[in-house]
Amino acid sequence: MKAMILAAGRGTRLGALGEATPKVLLEIEGRPLLERQLHYLERNGVSQVVVNAHHHAAQIGLFAEKYTGSAELVCVIEEHLLGTAGGVRNALDHLRPDPFIVLYGDVLLDAPISPILELHRRTAASATLAVHEARSSEGKGVVEVDGHDRIKRFTEKGSRAEGPVLINSGLYVIEPDLVAALPPGVESDFGRDVFPAALESGLPLSAARLAEPVIDIGTPEGLALARAGAGRSEAERP
Repeated sequence: MKAMILAAGRGTRLGALGEATPKVLLEIEGRPLLERQLHYLERNGVSQVVVNAHHHAAQIGLFAEKYTGSAELVCVIEEHLLGTAGGVRNALDHLRPDPFIVLYGDVLLDAPISPILELHRRTAASATLAVHEARSSEGKGVVEVDGHDRIKRFTEKGSRAEGPVLINSGLYVIEPDLVAALPPGVESDFGRDVFPAALESGLPLSAARLAEPVIDIGTPEGLALARAGAGRSEAERP
C-alpha cells in the first residue's frame, strides 16, 4: 500500500510559527508531526510514502534524507503550490497503479485504516473520505451522506452550519483514475474542485465514519491541544 502526505502548505493560520517551520515538522511531544504520521501509516501497512514540499522545502527534504523508518519515503518538490489534488496529480507516477491513501499534513489521528479500505472496495468508490462528527462546520469541509454513507454533497470550507455535521477528516482512499484526469501542473483542490465534479459526474464517493475527531494542528488552538497530549495514540501511551 502506498500513501501521500500533503505537506506543501505555508501554514499561514499559525502566524509566525508557521512562517519559520513547515507544519509537518512542528514538534508534538518531542517528535515532528511528520514522523508521527509516518509511523501511523507504517502501523497500518503502508510501505511507501510520498511527501510533497514547497514552503521551506529544504527542511522537509533534509528530514526525508535522514528518515530511517520501515516505509520508503520519497520527497517531491513543488516549484509553485498546486493545491491538494494538484499536488497528488504531480506525484501520481509514484502512487500508481493501485488505490492509495492521501493524508493531510496538518492532522493528527490514530483511526485504523483497514475498515476505510474495506468500505472503499465494497462500495467500488472512486474515493472514500474519512469523516467525523462535529458540532460546528466553521473552517471545515462538510460531507452530506445518504442512509448508506454514500456521499451526496461536499461543501468546502467557507460555509457554516451548526451540528451535528460530518466533517472531512483529511484522510482519503483514492483511485488513480480520479486524479489522472486532472491536467498536470495546474492548481486543483479535492474539496473545491475534484469531489464536487465527481459527484456531478455520477462517480461514487463513500464516507467512512471515524469514532473520534481528528486534531487539526494547523491552528494555534489545535497545536496546543495536540501538545497537551490529546493526540497520543494508544500505541504511544505509557
